This record gives sequence, structure tokens and C-alpha cells, in this order.
Amino acid sequence: MGTNSEKTSSTQVAVNQAPTTTQAPPITTASTAGKPNVVPTGQGVVSPAQHVAEVLVPSVVNVKVTSEYQLGPFQQEAQGEGSGVIYTSDGMIVTNNHVVRGPDGEVAKDIVVTLATGKALPARVIGTDPLTDLAVVKVDAGFDLPAATFVTEPPKVGEYAVAIGSPLGYEGSVTLGIVSGLDRSVEGAYGTEGIALNNLIQTDAPISPGNSGGALANASGQVIGINVAYEPPTTGAVSIGFAIPSAVVVKVADEIISTGKATHAYMGVVTVTVTPKLQEEFKLSRSSGILVYRVSPNSPAAKAGIQEGDIIIKIDDKEMLDASDLLVAVRDRKPGERVKVLIDRGGKEMELTVTLEERPSEE
Repeated sequence: MGTNSEKTSSTQVAVNQAPTTTQAPPITTASTAGKPNVVPTGQGVVSPAQHVAEVLVPSVVNVKVTSEYQLGPFQQEAQGEGSGVIYTSDGMIVTNNHVVRGPDGEVAKDIVVTLATGKALPARVIGTDPLTDLAVVKVDAGFDLPAATFVTEPPKVGEYAVAIGSPLGYEGSVTLGIVSGLDRSVEGAYGTEGIALNNLIQTDAPISPGNSGGALANASGQVIGINVAYEPPTTGAVSIGFAIPSAVVVKVADEIISTGKATHAYMGVVTVTVTPKLQEEFKLSRSSGILVYRVSPNSPAAKAGIQEGDIIIKIDDKEMLDASDLLVAVRDRKPGERVKVLIDRGGKEMELTVTLEERPSEE
């Protein structure tokens, strides 16, 4: 097992490790002709999901929300549900931002968390972060809850991945797959206030409505991510789901618990990926990089001298090949940090220094 380090209120964070393989005992078959082969109880093939279920199902909860919203002159009520993962033994639970919000984007008026034991508890929102689609809610159980262990090292493509949650209301459901890819991006069409999500884990472990906010775990039962989205079959996709990496979850959840909100650095530009087609259409000087087509007034980028039409080539030493690369590079920084930005302006390269600021709530 990897080394577990205690965090405040018994949240478990572990370094990644190779999963333990469970060997099935040898199977004895009947030798007498005409008799069936019978496997003694407990001597079948053991699925990696079985161990994960035993370890992690007690730490995954169902989250039901009731929201009020205005539809014309009428006040309407809507119900929704998702999943959550117990983050600390004193009742902090991490879930998705979109799980705890209603159709109008407002935080739900009533939230009820149902533990794996079946006990239902009222919950209150501690804080939300639309940028990462994470939220923390709190329940007062009156006793210690079984907090999950989170792995902050990224998983490896091909390793087992087990999704646990409440798909379509079926609480404590467990599905098995693998990590299909890393650093994936999805458009902001999953209740994330239109904000694209980046740096996601892709998995083929079946994820359905209601899984949002639940756990994606490795074969040791450690949480590698929080399930957030899936590509529905209507798109032609088969088993394509996404999870927010635990490194992001731990960072955001700790900050929300400490301050009530998560802070993010921002540069203040809107960009698009440069392609050969875009280069030809707009007569650009490069066929790769990211094109700045809007600079927010008085933003860090504007103060540093970045202009519309500039092509960003690098942030510090990281090459910018896709618009999502910039989002990831900036989100990994803190407000106040300085970054060197290599740009191409009309065929001439120049380096500018940008001092990042805290992302305004309206950005």
C-alpha cells in the first residue's frame, strides 16, 4: 500500500501506487464422467471491482436536491440528484457544482444526503466552484463518517477504473472499466455555467445520469477522480465518461473548506487554436499556437501589452498548441504569479511578462 497522510478531519490523501492483483485459488473439477464441474464457494474469479466496492461504497453518498425557479409568472419546483464522496470524517462531502444547482443556476434550497447505510441527512453548501465544477457540502451526522482516500498522482492509461455512484437513482452502483485517456477537455454543456472543463480523466467505466459527483477509483479503492460528465449514446459514443482528477479535487476542496471559495488565476484573453485553415483564412504568420481574438480591458494581459491578433507560442517553457493548453497553464498558477509569454505579432516574436490576477467572478 502507498503511504497515507492524515489531513484535517481525517481526509485521506495517498500517493499513487501499482494496484494489488488478487489471485483466484486453483479450481478443482470433478473427474467422474457425467458430473458437473462445481466451483466451491469463494473460489471463483475475483473482479478488481469487488475489492473496490468493499472499500469505497461506504464512502459514496446519494445527493438529492430541491430547487425553486421562476418560469414566467409562476414559481416552479424541481428535483434532481447526483452523487458525492465523503471527504472528511466530520461530514465534508465533495460533489459537482452542477449537482447542487437548480435549472436557473442558483444553489438548491434543500439538499439531502443519503449515506450508504440508508441514513438520510440534511446538508448545506460550504462553497462551489463553477470553473472546475466542484462543490463541498456538509452534513452533521453526530458520528465519524468513512472518509475516502484520494490519490493526487495521475493514473496511468490502461489501469483499472471503477465508478461508484447513483446512476438513475440506483444508489451504490459499481461499474468497471479502465482509464482510457488523460488531459481530455469537454465543452461547458454539463451544467457548468458554460465553462469548458479541461485536464479530465477519460474512462470507459459506464457513467450515467446520477453518477455526477461520485467516485472514480483505482483497483486499490483509492479515488483518482470525481465523475463529472459522459458522452450520451445519441452522439454515437460508447462508454466515454470523464472525471475531474483528484489533484484538482483536493486543491479546490481544501480551499473551499478553508475560505468558502476557490480562487483561480486568470490572464484575461479569449483565444482560439491556430490551424493551417485558420492561418490561410486570416493570413496569419504561423500555422500553430493560439490566436488572441479578445483581450479584456484592464486585465493582466492588457496591462502586459498583449493585443488582439497576437499568437501565443509559449507560456514559460510550455508550448501552446491548443486553446485548452492556456487554460490549464493559467489554472495551475496562483494569483500574483508572473509568467513569461512568448508571442508572435505579425511575424515577429517577442516575450512579455504577465502578472496573473485573481479571476473575477463574472469571468
